[in-house]
Amino acid sequence: MGFAEWLRNNLVAGSDGPGIPDTSPAARRPQWMRDGMRAMEIAGADDLRVVGLPGHQNVLWSIVGRDVPGLVRQDIHGLLVAEHGNPFDRHAVAVWVGGHRVGKLPDDDASRLRPGLIRLQRQHRRAVALPGHVGGDQSDGLGVYLTYDANAFGLS
Repeated sequence: MGFAEWLRNNLVAGSDGPGIPDTSPAARRPQWMRDGMRAMEIAGADDLRVVGLPGHQNVLWSIVGRDVPGLVRQDIHGLLVAEHGNPFDRHAVAVWVGGHRVGKLPDDDASRLRPGLIRLQRQHRRAVALPGHVGGDQSDGLGVYLTYDANAFGLS
């Protein structure tokens, strides 16, 4: 069995493999994150705002299109990644969109959601994705806004 086949068998739900790891190294694209990977969507009515975006504006504009006049709103899915080894926040949860790290959850949200995120990943052997959108304009920049189900994360 080749490496690509091993990854496919071990990182896709429904296989006999262990699924994705609980956490991934900070600031690096996790090895398990690849094109075509499957993720579990946790949709809901609870709102999350992604922070740490100023350095990622170019990536966000590439997602929505650089020549969009006026207000922008592009639907996306944000993949949550519990980071380990983050020197600034031991509870860090990064947000990835389109294979790019675009920010993180605010510290208070990350510390509340991280245990549920890890539980969901273990239970379903899939990455967790939240629906949301990239929104903003040329003058104020773009932001990432996600929604989730607090009950699914054990926060009822």
